[in-house]
Amino acid sequence: MANDAPSTKLPRNGHAPKLALDEPVLKKTNTDLNNGWLGRHGQLHLTNERVLFIPTPLDHVLGAKRREILLDDIRAVERWPLSPGEVPRGAKRPRLYIDTATTRYIFLPSDLDGWFDLIQLVFYKRSKEDPGSGRPEFRRTGVENGLLLTVASLESD
Repeated sequence: MANDAPSTKLPRNGHAPKLALDEPVLKKTNTDLNNGWLGRHGQLHLTNERVLFIPTPLDHVLGAKRREILLDDIRAVERWPLSPGEVPRGAKRPRLYIDTATTRYIFLPSDLDGWFDLIQLVFYKRSKEDPGSGRPEFRRTGVENGLLLTVASLESD
């Protein structure tokens, strides 16, 4: 973890809004949210506007909350370890860090690189639709997003 990384302490706010019936979900998978001493289990959802973590009913009873990260608030997306070929130190599972200005969210999805690629594609699409929109920093080595390479080659033709 970089020295300039935001705090891993989760903000003390209420539950994030539930998924709206008309809110399209681009990706959904089981994951763990590992901020702090207590890991929370649940589902991670990616929509066109936000990343939403919904805890399991048992974790909800134990105090876990729905958490949302608005895409406009994301400053960086990082794979840890940076390269899929690296073995994480301390026998830890690979992680997906999503940084906002104040918080670093630590997710442990089973398809970490799939999540990384899709978040990168969503921001690529957003930048095409609105060139003034900001794009976060994406940190990963040893892998190129094949879909972005294909799009870039089609645009250069």
